[in-house]
Formats: sequence, structure tokens, C-alpha cells
Amino acid sequence: MATISINTRTTAAGKRYDVRYRLGGRMYPIVRAGTFKTEREAKARRDLVAGEIARGGNPADLLAQLCTAVHTFQTFETWGERFVTSRLDVSESTRKMYRSHLRMIGETFSDRDARSISAADIAEWVGEQAKTLKPGTIGQRLDVFKMLLDFVGIEPNPARDRRVKLPKGITEEANPPSDEHFLEILDKLLPRWRLFFITIEQGGLRIGETVKLRWADVDVAGLRLRLPRSATKTGTSRWVQLPAWLMEAIEDSCPLEDRVPERLVFQGLNYSSGRQAMSRACRLAKIPNYTPHDLRHRRLSIWHQSGVPARELAERAGHSKPSMSLDVYTHVMPVADVAPDKFRPLLVHN
Repeated sequence: MATISINTRTTAAGKRYDVRYRLGGRMYPIVRAGTFKTEREAKARRDLVAGEIARGGNPADLLAQLCTAVHTFQTFETWGERFVTSRLDVSESTRKMYRSHLRMIGETFSDRDARSISAADIAEWVGEQAKTLKPGTIGQRLDVFKMLLDFVGIEPNPARDRRVKLPKGITEEANPPSDEHFLEILDKLLPRWRLFFITIEQGGLRIGETVKLRWADVDVAGLRLRLPRSATKTGTSRWVQLPAWLMEAIEDSCPLEDRVPERLVFQGLNYSSGRQAMSRACRLAKIPNYTPHDLRHRRLSIWHQSGVPARELAERAGHSKPSMSLDVYTHVMPVADVAPDKFRPLLVHN
């Protein structure tokens, strides 16, 4: 029966870990499979040898191939940069996010070849991350880890191994503003922001979707907005229906001759300044702090409470599954809609 072992020895330069194996009983010679500075690397080599034996191969042949291919060794850092450079299908801000997460992952794996990382290594890394980071952040970082190892071409991908578990997180329930609070927020906003936030609330939009709206995506006659795949979080296009009075206000915000297809509907407004504007309005109104995303929660909650079927609610929200919508909005406290007549005075000077 084949045996594999890791022997530890101490040298002048520090500990060394020797991987050895036999292909059978004592009549078979001991074969050295490599010497390593870290136990983690030794375990990775041990697992490699064990896998080769299990499939009926001779580890010596595989190790010989590794020796001749040593010049192809690339560090995690190198693989990471190649991965980010290859992602021409995403925005620069997304590539920046990838680099940020890979830099943090690289604090542990920077000098490793990505092909040598095991599921056990990643599970141990997740455990260390959990000591200082929130589960959501770890999840985002692990997602980037998965994409990188997919890019490297590792099959099976150790970051997708079922033994890699994320720490349990606490999901906060949605807390959309009441009708009174929403009107107070609008009252304290600068006029140029009011139409923007009313559109988010009435359409159940994400703020990132709203800042990207172009006049090419506005169907005035059909009272709806088109959200192309490039503008949505999920990469799925959808249409958003708006009430007639709101579409009229959007029309009034830009002369007909200036509505060229690529012109943004909300000129000069962006994600960061939108969050800041709403936070400031909440402080001025002396009410709890709300975010633009809470307005989306508010509208979807109103639709749910008015009896919109789960599948239709998911389509309006841009969720891939009805359960995603129900998991969030079935627990929200009831919120009341706002009559259009209360919005109109706020839009007069927009």
C-alpha cells in the first residue's frame, strides 16, 4: 500500500519540510517529492502526489514534468495583474475594486503560485479574515478570489470547494422612510436633486442605474425607462414604468432639441454626491439617516403590500428570483404612498 509522509528537519536556515512517498510496502524505495520552507507548501505537494497515485499514475513522471516547467511559475501577484488586465468587459471602477481585493488577498498569497493554493489554504484564509472583517466584505473578496482562480484555469477551483465556508452574517431588515420622512427629505434637498430622488422612489431604481440614464433610454410615449444590461447591477436589461405626471416632469427638465441620445437625463449628478446630498437632507430635517437605496426599498415594499405578484415584483426589481424580493420585502413595516399633488410643488423650481 502506498504511503506519503512529511518529515520536518532543522537546518541553519530554519525548518525544512521533506515530502516522501513509497508506491507500496517496504520492498519499494522511498522517493523524495520535494523540500519546502513552509508546511503549507509541503502539504500541497503531498496532496499532489496522493492525487497522482490515486489515479494510478507515477508521481515521479509528474514531478519530472514540473521540474522542466519551472520557468512557467508565476506568483499570485502576477496572475492577479493578468486577470485584471484581461477584464475589458467591466468598467474601470470595477477593475479598481478587483485590484483592491487582490491586493488584500495578496497579503497572504503574494509569493505563491495561484496553482498551488488548496481549498484548505483558502478555508484557513477565510478564518483569518473573519477576525477583522464583516461577512459581506469577506464574501466580496472571496468572489474575486474565485474569478482569479477560474482565470488561471484551475479545475476544480479550490475557492469554490464546499469546504470553504463564509462566516454567518446578520442581514439588516430593510427600513424604508415613511411618507412623512420622504417628503421632509425632498423639502431639505437642493432643487436639482428632487426629481432625481423622486424618480428613484417611483421607479424602484438603484442609484447607480439612475445616474446612467440617457435620453436614448427614455420612452416618453410609453411612460417608461429602458435600463440596458450595461447599466444594471445584475447585467439584465429591464423596463421601468413611471406615472404620467413624473414623465412630464422629466420632459420639462430638458428642452426637446437638447435630448440627444447620449445625453444623461440627470446632468452632473453621481453616486457619491447623491448619497451625501441625501444624508445632509436627513440631518437638516432632523430625522434618521436614510440612503438612496432605502427609496428603492420603499417603492418595492409599496408594490408588495399592494398585492403585486412575486414574479412580477422580481421583474420590476430586476431580481433573478422571486424569492430574493420576498425575502426582503415580506418583513418590512407597511409604508404609505405619497399623492402626486404633494410632489408637484417640490418640482416647480427644479
